[in-house]
Amino acid sequence: MNPDRRIRAYRAATIRRRQLLKLANACFDGFWLGLLDRAALDRLDELFYSRGQDVENGRAFTYLDEQHNLAGLRDWEAAAIEAHFPPGARVIVTGAGGGREVIALLERGFDAVGYEPNEALVAAGSELIRRLGHEDRLRVSERDAFPPDAPSCDAVLVGWGSYMLIPGRARRLAFLRAVRRSLPEGAPILCSFFLRRPKARYFTIVAETANLLRRIRRAERVERGDTIGHNFVHSFTRAEIEAGLAEGGFRLVAFAAEPYGHAVAVATP
Repeated sequence: MNPDRRIRAYRAATIRRRQLLKLANACFDGFWLGLLDRAALDRLDELFYSRGQDVENGRAFTYLDEQHNLAGLRDWEAAAIEAHFPPGARVIVTGAGGGREVIALLERGFDAVGYEPNEALVAAGSELIRRLGHEDRLRVSERDAFPPDAPSCDAVLVGWGSYMLIPGRARRLAFLRAVRRSLPEGAPILCSFFLRRPKARYFTIVAETANLLRRIRRAERVERGDTIGHNFVHSFTRAEIEAGLAEGGFRLVAFAAEPYGHAVAVATP
């Protein structure tokens, strides 16, 4: 075999290897997503956010880190809030973690209150916020639901990426409808998420593998876009975001895929 033919064979083999690795990863993720029940997935999420490390811009951090929670709004968050939130508004933050968004909003003159299901994050964030001179700004809430005891507000910020942690379209729709009931007409909601290509094969294989096991277990089916890594995540298409917001009682007014998927919508009549 001459050198050119060997090079072509090598390149073809590397392409097949990448394809096989992607297939193996999708089957692996689908297997575990099919095997783990909701309680296990909730516990996985709790452990990641209270003990695990994440990486942003090449820097590792934990969600308990004061440095992270004092870092302020991301540029895309600040731009969306400045463009769509009324100055000084009462803002409810869901999925508030250790209080990063709440602290940043308070510093910008908003009347912000955060809700978070992870008690370790609430404890650490509440202490940090108290030292900054604010009381009762971070509260424990139920997972995957808008807090029924939240005060009336002028805007809602769904904490960084937390919308995609809600499993199942029905739960996400119930969440959005509860948000809508708390807001006056025309009031904004900001949410952020991972985006996926509509026909991405990885998510099809994950869903098919997981649902094969869930049928055997007689468990709730997963959706295309569901996956598992550090924790459960649902990645969206733009059409899913628009449809969910519309059915939840909102009209999309801004959408961006970069630098992080996010959308702003306003409450409809």
